[in-house]
Amino acid sequence: MSGQNEESFLDVGWIVSEHLHPAWCLEGKGRNPEYKDMVRIPTKKMDKHTVIIAQSGSGKSFFLGRLVEEIMLKSKARCLILDPDGDFRKISNIDAQVWDSNQHIYDMRTARGKLTLESKDEFAKKWIRVMENFVIKTNRIPKESGDEELKVWWPSVSLEFIAQENDLRTRTEMFHCHNWAKELFNQFSLISDDSNGEDIITIVKNIFKSLQAMPNEEREKLLQKMKTDKGRIVEKLKSPKASGRSELVGLFRKAVKSGSLFDSIISLGTGMAGTESLEKAKYVFESYSWETVNSYFGILEQYQSMDILAKRPYLPEHQRRLTVIDLPSLNNNDLRALVLNSILTEEWENAKRNWEIAMNGPSDEDRRVPTFIILDEAHNFIPSTPRSRHESLVREQFRTIAAEGRKYGLFLILVSQRVDKLDDLVLSECGNKAILRLDSHSVVDRVISTLGLEFDVRPEIAAKISSFEPGRVVIAGTWVDDPTIFYCAARRTIEGGRNLKDRYWARPA
Repeated sequence: MSGQNEESFLDVGWIVSEHLHPAWCLEGKGRNPEYKDMVRIPTKKMDKHTVIIAQSGSGKSFFLGRLVEEIMLKSKARCLILDPDGDFRKISNIDAQVWDSNQHIYDMRTARGKLTLESKDEFAKKWIRVMENFVIKTNRIPKESGDEELKVWWPSVSLEFIAQENDLRTRTEMFHCHNWAKELFNQFSLISDDSNGEDIITIVKNIFKSLQAMPNEEREKLLQKMKTDKGRIVEKLKSPKASGRSELVGLFRKAVKSGSLFDSIISLGTGMAGTESLEKAKYVFESYSWETVNSYFGILEQYQSMDILAKRPYLPEHQRRLTVIDLPSLNNNDLRALVLNSILTEEWENAKRNWEIAMNGPSDEDRRVPTFIILDEAHNFIPSTPRSRHESLVREQFRTIAAEGRKYGLFLILVSQRVDKLDDLVLSECGNKAILRLDSHSVVDRVISTLGLEFDVRPEIAAKISSFEPGRVVIAGTWVDDPTIFYCAARRTIEGGRNLKDRYWARPA
């Protein structure tokens, strides 16, 4: 086993000759490749945001797949793949063709070949350990074995996504409404049981309606009762005896069945949430208009009808090292935006929470690992000019991660065909840069200029980019000392998508 202090490297590709063939292939038969024939990036240099620019058919998905495999094998980091094209649906499956005798040879005529150093058995032995901590979240039907439903926990949706009104008072009311509802959701999720038909959304909604309908004096007495009961309830929850918690759960279920929401459920839920929640509740029902509450739950019910809302929160301790979000399984842009908003909010809040815990402890006990958020077709999600309010909100979340994420261990790996359509602020934060084949010299010049590489990429390298064969990559920025061209090493897992086969379609019918 490797030592804790041993430096690891991401083996991304092969050193190339002047004509961009793997150099070791030109050294005669019988020469076996070695690690010295590869471009090896120190794993620690991935602590920057990364952008990969390439046109369709250049091998960008192949390169991205290889990069993800190397991160998972050579580090303890997490990878969260926001997959818009299904390229990672089959990442759990090893591509046996990589080691096929016909493919595992570099063809000088086609300038292609799937080349990797380790044997199939060596890779499989390592990859199976990665797959023990892997999940695909999808809404596809039928699902594969081990897939999880792609759902959103409502409290993780940001207020900015919910509050559609521009009126300041309405937004302020919606803010307090969402804050208190989130606390009730989170607390009831600890004790409710959906196997018994307990619908947390309905419970929380009924609490709001019941309190809203109360006369002021009666509501004031109830809020005071919550304060009185809080200590007793917290003691029961902290009790080492299971009977204390069971008593509260029994009380809760009895109240659900009877419809009595005035004492048991409200005191239970808000008591668990704490004194701060009581003050929010008091503000809510002294200051809110019924129209705001109605509007809030109208938005919630709209997404509930789309069957996208989770019944339980996804707990941080259940996080997997490798997660693929199957975005094509969502059938409209609003749902994709909602899912991205929720996921990015959860990742941001978890990273900040872990940072806070780490800062309060000794430095040598800091065991945090980075999370790489990987997004293909990034220009569709982080555009220079958003096409909708929801798109603008998601872009702002990516901007925040780009500007401040490094502090909390969040790093972006973005892939795009259109650098001109990708947000400039996010691009400016990307320290690691990769370029594959582009359409023309003018596009190459524009990409190099936009990425700020005019003084780094030599003219002779820039001149080759528009004529790159698939799989050629030039990397620049902080992960290498000088811009370097290499031939991408084989992606060893199966790519979910593929191009049309011209050997089939470009023939007479």
